[in-house]
Amino acid sequence: MKNKQQPFEETDIPTTNTHQTHVDEITWRVHPFVESWKKTVLLMLFIFSLLTIIYVGYKSIPVLLFSALLLIAPLYKFFLPFHYHCKTDNLIVTTCCYKLERSWSTYRSYYVDKNGILLSPFTKPSRLENFRGIYIRFGKHPSEEIVKFIQSKIRTESEHE
Repeated sequence: MKNKQQPFEETDIPTTNTHQTHVDEITWRVHPFVESWKKTVLLMLFIFSLLTIIYVGYKSIPVLLFSALLLIAPLYKFFLPFHYHCKTDNLIVTTCCYKLERSWSTYRSYYVDKNGILLSPFTKPSRLENFRGIYIRFGKHPSEEIVKFIQSKIRTESEHE
């Protein structure tokens, strides 16, 4: 019986090391198109019905294609997967179209909601936050872990005093 080996017995030490790197870095992927199939089905039905109405009204393939582009392009955050990589010194957000890499010192405040967290470069609420800040979705990743990590990286003005 002593020769029988437990599968996780040898990995106890590396687990603590990976936990340390896990505190230093967090990586996850968010793809709403795949993750929320109910919203996907409803959205696709809506877009398909709207494009059908446009085609019946205009009977033109170029108008249909242009309309499809105008309907689908603004929804790229729903259709494309986003990869988030939070490192000790910066945040990297990548998708097939672009890569955003910003230092944690760029952000001065944050706002948490049920779907994600808005990182803002302003210390006080501003109307420009939606344009200059970045919204990080939680997806299927545990939100508590992301919020704790970001709280450790972004020091708000009240914490400085």
